[in-house]
Order: sequence, then structure tokens, then C-alpha cells
Amino acid sequence: MTEFLTTDTSLPPYMVFPRFLLDMELNETTKLLYMVLLDRARLSLKNEGWTDESGHVFLFFTIESMAEVLHKSQMTIKTSLSALEKQDLILRKRQGAGHPNRIYVKFPEKAFCQTDNILSVRQTENCPADRQDSFPETDRKLSGNKKERNKNHLSKRESQEKRSPYGNFQNVFLSEKELEELKQAVPDWQEYIERLSGYMASTGKQYLNHAATIISWARQDHPPARKRNYESEEYETL
Repeated sequence: MTEFLTTDTSLPPYMVFPRFLLDMELNETTKLLYMVLLDRARLSLKNEGWTDESGHVFLFFTIESMAEVLHKSQMTIKTSLSALEKQDLILRKRQGAGHPNRIYVKFPEKAFCQTDNILSVRQTENCPADRQDSFPETDRKLSGNKKERNKNHLSKRESQEKRSPYGNFQNVFLSEKELEELKQAVPDWQEYIERLSGYMASTGKQYLNHAATIISWARQDHPPARKRNYESEEYETL
């Protein structure tokens, strides 16, 4: 069953596909891989500890995990990574034997000056000084309520505690408070962190709150025993 998109529709989780990729001579797998890497970099941007001494955001993502997410062979992933490096869209830095490479996602300078000539009712020859002008007028009319919701969402996100990465793939983010709550609520909390880390790395799925997800999984695996209501039962007298 599918539904029509309306002005009140809450969009499902999605990844951003940069428009500049449409004009680049890259195969579809390579473009999709860049989109996945950009999405992972966006998560790194939200959390503390994922910038280097120069302030550049980086991420860790193994070739095995990329292959699982895109359902491609590791050789195909390696070829796409090389193509992205050749176009200067990513930078990989080795971290030593047994450690995954740091991956930096980069953008071409023209990416920030592009307008959508297909959807826009008015075309521009130069990049406007005000970035809002680069969006189609029809988009601006439809996005008023959405902008307000995004504004509220950003204010809530900024007020959240800083989270640190956990798990084998360093993709489970927990604050100190959330970690302490997990230790109290889930006896085998470390096992669940690794389980969530591997699941997200292999499927590309994301969760809004990793602590809540782990607690929910633990409760599903170990539901509380039901207490029998003996008072409501009738017994035969001997």
C-alpha cells in the first residue's frame, strides 16, 4: 500500500543526493556510494569527536560494510572509492594495520552555486548571494510549515547531550547518562551495542535514539513474566 505526498506528509528516512552528481561522469554505483558516505558524514557532524585538528569531519566505514549496504562486491566498492578519490570527492587516510581508514567527504566548489534549472520557474545565470533564492519559488511556498518544524527540531537537537561513538563500527552514539541507564536496565548491554552497531552498518538503517532502541530490543528479547491473578480464579471445594 502506498500513499500520496501532501503538504502535511512526514517524509520517511532518506539520504541526500547532491545535484552536482548528475553532471559528473561517474557510474550509478559510485554516485550511490558517495550519497551513503555523505549520509554517514552527516551523522559524524551531529556528534562530538568526529573532527580532526583542522576541524574537518571524518568517518569510519569499512569496505565490507559498504559492500553489504549497497549489495555490491568488495571489488566494485574499491573501484568506486578510487573513482571518488580521482574526482577529489573523498580523501582516505590510513590509520595503521588493523584499523579502518579515515574517510573525509569533500565537495566541488561549484556545488554551492548550483540552482535547479529543471524545477525552478525562473533561471539564474549567476549564483545568488542569498542562498534562499537558489530554491524554486514553488518549493518555498510549500515548505513554510516544514521550515517551522525543522526549526523546532534543530533547537531540540542542539539542547541534547553530547554523544560518544560505541560499537565495532563506531556508529552507536550514546551520552554518558544514556550509557549509565543502559548498564542499569540491560545486563548484557555491551552485546546489544555490538548487535546494533553491526545491524546499522550492514543495512544502512538509522535510529533516532540508540539507547531507546537497545532498551526496546532487550525488552522484546526478555519480556517481563506475567503475574497470575489468583483472586479472580475460582477453585472447587473438596
